[in-house]
Amino acid sequence: MDKELYEKIKNDLPEQLRQDIEKFGLENFDIEIVDSASNQEELNRKQKEYIKKEKSLEPQGYNLPED
Repeated sequence: MDKELYEKIKNDLPEQLRQDIEKFGLENFDIEIVDSASNQEELNRKQKEYIKKEKSLEPQGYNLPED
């Protein structure tokens, strides 16, 4: 992950992800565009699908459960 990008987004990241980046180093984390959406509704739907497919909710991943 690029340090400049990390500095811009770090306050929006889950605490555990920030801690792991500090522990393991930025060079061990990547940001990748995996899909796109034409509107917010489609984006929200796809995000939920990817989180479920990849099983990326805490504690297995870094996505936080919805309130």
